[in-house]
Amino acid sequence: MCNLRLIALAIVLLFTGLGSVSTASDRPNFIVMIGDDISWDDYGAYGHPTIRTPHVDALAKGGMRFDLAFLTTSSCSPSRCSILTGRYPHSTGAGELHQSLPADQLTFAKVLKDSGYYTAAAGKWHLGNEPKSHFDVIRGGGPSGCEQWVASLKNRDKDKPFFMWFAATDAHRGWSKDAVSPPHTHADVVVPPYLPDTEDVRQDLALYYDEVSRMDEYVGKVVAELKLQNVFENTVIIVMADNGRPFPRCKTTMYDSGIRTPFVVSWPQEVDPGAVNGNLVSSVDIASTFVELAGLPVPKSFQGRSFAQGLRNVAVANRDYIYAEHNWHDYAAHDRAVRDGRYLYIRNSFPEFPATPPADAVRSLSYDSMQALEAEGKLPAHQRQCFLYPRAAEELYDLQADPHSLNNLAAEPALADVKSRLSAELDGWISQTNDEVPTDLTPDKFHRRLGTRLPKADLPQDRSGLPPFPKIQHKIPPQGVELEAEVLDELRSRLTALKIALELPQARGALSGDVTALVKSVEWAVDLGEFYSPAHGDIARAVLTEAERRVRLLARGENDWTRQTGLVVRGYYSSIDGSPQPYGLEIPNDFDFEKPSPLYVWLHGRGDKTTDMHFIHQRMTRNGQVTPPNAIVVHPFGRHCMGFKSAGEIDVLECVQHVREQYKIDARRIVLMGFSMGGAGAWHVGAHYADQWVAVGPGAGFAETKEYIKLKPDDYPAEYVQTLWGMYDVPNYVRNLFNLPTIAYSGELDKQIQAAQVMERAFQTEGATLPHIIGPGMGHRYHPDSLAEILTRIDAAVQKGQVEVPRTVHLQTQTLRYNKMHWLTIGGLERHWQDSRVDAEIRDPQSFKITTKNVTALTLDPALSLNGATIHIDGQKIQVPRTKALQTEEAVNLTKTSGDDGVWSRVQRKPSGLVKRPGLQGPIDDAFLSSFLVVLPSKKSANPVVERWVHFELQHFLHRWKTLYRGTPRMKYDKDISQEDVRRNHLIVFGDVTSNAVLQLMMQKKITLPIQWDKEQLMVHGKQYDAASHVPVMIYPNPLYGEKYVVLNSGPTHREGHDRTNSLQNPKLPDWSVIDLSEPPSDQRPGRVVEAGFFDESWK
Repeated sequence: MCNLRLIALAIVLLFTGLGSVSTASDRPNFIVMIGDDISWDDYGAYGHPTIRTPHVDALAKGGMRFDLAFLTTSSCSPSRCSILTGRYPHSTGAGELHQSLPADQLTFAKVLKDSGYYTAAAGKWHLGNEPKSHFDVIRGGGPSGCEQWVASLKNRDKDKPFFMWFAATDAHRGWSKDAVSPPHTHADVVVPPYLPDTEDVRQDLALYYDEVSRMDEYVGKVVAELKLQNVFENTVIIVMADNGRPFPRCKTTMYDSGIRTPFVVSWPQEVDPGAVNGNLVSSVDIASTFVELAGLPVPKSFQGRSFAQGLRNVAVANRDYIYAEHNWHDYAAHDRAVRDGRYLYIRNSFPEFPATPPADAVRSLSYDSMQALEAEGKLPAHQRQCFLYPRAAEELYDLQADPHSLNNLAAEPALADVKSRLSAELDGWISQTNDEVPTDLTPDKFHRRLGTRLPKADLPQDRSGLPPFPKIQHKIPPQGVELEAEVLDELRSRLTALKIALELPQARGALSGDVTALVKSVEWAVDLGEFYSPAHGDIARAVLTEAERRVRLLARGENDWTRQTGLVVRGYYSSIDGSPQPYGLEIPNDFDFEKPSPLYVWLHGRGDKTTDMHFIHQRMTRNGQVTPPNAIVVHPFGRHCMGFKSAGEIDVLECVQHVREQYKIDARRIVLMGFSMGGAGAWHVGAHYADQWVAVGPGAGFAETKEYIKLKPDDYPAEYVQTLWGMYDVPNYVRNLFNLPTIAYSGELDKQIQAAQVMERAFQTEGATLPHIIGPGMGHRYHPDSLAEILTRIDAAVQKGQVEVPRTVHLQTQTLRYNKMHWLTIGGLERHWQDSRVDAEIRDPQSFKITTKNVTALTLDPALSLNGATIHIDGQKIQVPRTKALQTEEAVNLTKTSGDDGVWSRVQRKPSGLVKRPGLQGPIDDAFLSSFLVVLPSKKSANPVVERWVHFELQHFLHRWKTLYRGTPRMKYDKDISQEDVRRNHLIVFGDVTSNAVLQLMMQKKITLPIQWDKEQLMVHGKQYDAASHVPVMIYPNPLYGEKYVVLNSGPTHREGHDRTNSLQNPKLPDWSVIDLSEPPSDQRPGRVVEAGFFDESWK
C-alpha cells in the first residue's frame, strides 16, 4: 500500500514540479522533538539495554531510524540555530553558545509560515529575539521543557498545516529530582569506556537516564494527541538531540558521543515501518528537506542537502561526508571535523587548549571523579582526553574498529592517504563556507577546574563626583619599551594556553609553583611593560618555553627538574598573598640527592629592571658568585627590589623552607650571604633570625638608615619615623650576631664600606669584634682572594655545624616581631621600640642563668631539660619542681610584674588578651608580613572627600603591591566576608562607617576600636576631627577575632618617594594616625599627618 502511495506522489511531483503540492491539506505537517544533551545511543531503538524509551522506540519501529545522523556542532544554541537556518554554525552569525540568531538569517520556520503554515515553538528557546517572529506562538515549559507540547497541538490553527518546534530541557543538567518513577539505578548504568566506572559516575548517569526517559514520555503524549486529531499519518516527526550527553568527552566534542544524534523519522503516510537508513545525514539538511516536502523552493541561503528521497528509499544517499565544528562554549575553542561512513578526522586549531567539557559537566560528579583519579595518576590513557596538554593538532579514527574514538591514528603511515583525503575535504568545506580561524578567540568565562563563572575585575568605583587625584607614578620597576604587536600577541596567546593548562589536575599538585612562577613573570612583564629592549621578547619566549615543557610533563604525571643539577628555577606560593614567587638553585653536577646537604642562601643586589621574568632568566642562564662544592645554593627573589625587607624578608624564609621541603637539607648547615642590596639583606635578615644560620656573610650594602643616606639632624623626619628605623637598623640587633660567625666584606674603595664600619662600632660597643675582610683596591665588588678567604671561614662553620642546643644565647630586639633565638622566646616587652635583650647561659643541664632588659615575658624551649631545673633570672631564683606531670618536652613560661622591682614567676600560659604579643604588636606594616585580606567597601562614603580619598588609596595600594611587592592581594567585598576569612587573615579594611559593613560591625562590638567615628565627627586619642575631611589610618587587634589584626585604610606605609634607596623602605606610620585630606596623597604620604603615635603594651 505504501509503495502505491509513493508511485502516486511521484506522478504528482513529475507533473507539478518539485514540491508544488496543490492543496494545503496535502502538505505534510512537521514536528521536530529535540532533546537537550542526549547522545545517539541512549535510546532502546539504538541498542541501549536499560534506558526506558518505549515511545521513541515505537516511532522507530513504525518509521525510519537513521544510524549515521550527525549534528553540525555539539553545542546547544549554535546547533539549534544551524538546524533552523539550514546553515553551518559559523555561517549563521550565532556560532558560539548564547549568541542570538541575527535578523538577516532565514529559518525554514519562516519559509513555512510565509507559505501558509501555522508555526509554534514550545519548551526551551535559546535562539535569541529575532527569530521569534518566525513563529505564530511560542510557549515555555519546565522543568522538562515538554510540558506545553500537547497544549500547542491542541491550540493550533486547525485550518493550516503546521510546524512544531518542540525543544526539551531534558536531559540538560541539573537533574530534576524524581524525574521518572521508578528511577534508574546504578545497576542500569552502562558506563562508556572513556569514563571511569565509579559510584559517582554511575549515580550521575542514572540521573541522566531518568531525564531521557521523561522526555520519551512526552513524545508518547504528542503521538497520542496527533492520533486523536487524526493527523499522525501525514505528520513528519523527527526525534533528535541538539548535542551529545552532558558528560566529559561527549558534549562539545567532535567524537560520535558529541555530534552523532538519534534521528528517528516518523511519517506513516510515506515512510515504510521499521526502515533503517545507514547513509550519512546532517542536521543542516533538515531545513532543505522540510521545505522540499512542503512543495516549496529551497532558499539559496540553505547549505544543507535534502534527504527527502532517502525517506522513501533507504538506498538513496544525499551526501558522502558530514562536517562539524566546535566554537566557544564556556571555554575558548576552535575545532573542525569531517567524517565519512568509516573515518573521523578532527583538526584542533588550538591544541594548547585542553578539551575541557562544558562548565556544567565540569561541576559534575563524573568530572570530580575523573579529576581525583587524574590527580593521583590513576586515570588510564583512554580516559585522559580531557586532560591532555597539548592535545593532538590532528586526530584520525577508524570508527569501525574503534567506535569510541580512543586510538588516534593520525600518525599511522598506513592511513596517510585517508588522512590526506579527509583533510583536503575539510579544507574544501572551509573554503566553500568561508570559515576561518579567528585571531582573537572568545576567552574562557568559566573556571576549567571548578566550572564556576570566572570573576570579573570588579573593584569599587569612586562615586564622589569630585575631580580625581593625579596618579602617583611608580619608580620601581621603571617603564620599559614597547614590543612589536606581533610579539605581544604571541606572548599573550601562549600565556592564555598555559594558564588554562595549569588548571589540569596533575598540573595543580605540589610542583605547580614551579610553573606558575614562570607564567606569572611573563604575564606581568606584558601587563606592566617590563621589557627594556626589543630583544627581551626572546627572554619571555625562553621562560614560556620552559613553562610549557614543564606543564607537558606534569600533565603526564612526570617531571625532570626536581632532580636536575646545574641551574634550576623553581617556585612556591607565598603565605602572605598566595602569589607564586620564584627562586633559583645551583646544584653541583655530581650532587647526591640522598645525602643531607648544606644550603647557601645568596641574596642578590639591587636591579630596578630585574623583575620576575629577568630574574628567572638570569637564574636559568648565569652562575652565581658562590658555588661551594657538595652544597646547594639558593637565590631568593625577595620580591624584587625591597632590600629583602617586609614581604621580601618573609620571602627569604619561605624560600628556604620550600627548599628544605624539596631537598634533603641539613638544617644546621644553612649559610646566609649577599652583596650590595643583598649584603644589606644579609645584615638584617641575619640579625633578625640569627638562629637559622650557621654563618652570615654580608658584603657591602647598608646596615641602618640615618648615616647611610647622610641625613642631617635638621632633616630628620618625624619622631615616630625615626623610632621605626628600629625595625631594620641592624645595630639594634647586633648581639644576635654573637650567636654565630659573622664575616663582613667591603671593597677598599667602595662607599658601601660604611655598612661594615657601622657594624664594627656596634660590635665594639658591646665588647666584641666584627671580622671585616677588605678587598684591596676594590670598588663595589669582591676581590677573588677575599672571597676565597670568606668562603674558607664559612666552610669551617659549615663543617662544624650549629650546636643543637647552644650553651649561651643572646637575643636583642626592639619589637616582638623578632623575638626568638634558639631556645629563648620573648613574649612581652615593657615598652616597644626600646633596647630589649636577653642573655642566657646553660651552666649545667639543670641550671640556667638569664639576664634581661625591657622584657616582661619569656619562654624556655622544651628542647631543654627543664624538669627540676633551677633558673636564675635577673638575680632571682625560680625552681621548676621535679614532677611526673612536667615532661621534658614542656616549655617553661616566665612573666615579670611591672615596675622597676618587677618579680619574675613561672606561669602556665604565654601572654594573651588585649596586650601586645608576638604577631600582634604593630606597627601598620606588620599586618603585611603574613596572610591578609583586603575588605572592599560595597557602599558609598557619606562624605565625598573621604569617598575620593578611600578609592584613590585603595587603587594606589593594589597597584603598588603588584608593581613593587610582585603579588596580587586577596580581596573580598564586605558583604562576602566569612568567619573563616576573619580567622585566617588580617583584615585590611578600606572605607568609613557608612561604606564598609565590616567596619560597621566592628564598631558595634563591646570591645571595639579605640576611636569614635560617624559621618559627622572622628574622635581619636581624645581629640575631635571633622569626619568630612579626616580619616583614621591604624592597626589594632581585630574586634571580630582578637588573634588577627585589622588595618584601616592603609597598605604598607613607605611610598614611591622612598624607593630611591632601599634604606628608606621602612615603615613610615606607627600604630595609628589621623590623616587630613586637605592635602592630596603624594609619593611621600597619604595626606597631611596631623597626629600619629604608638599604642602602649595594652593597646591603649
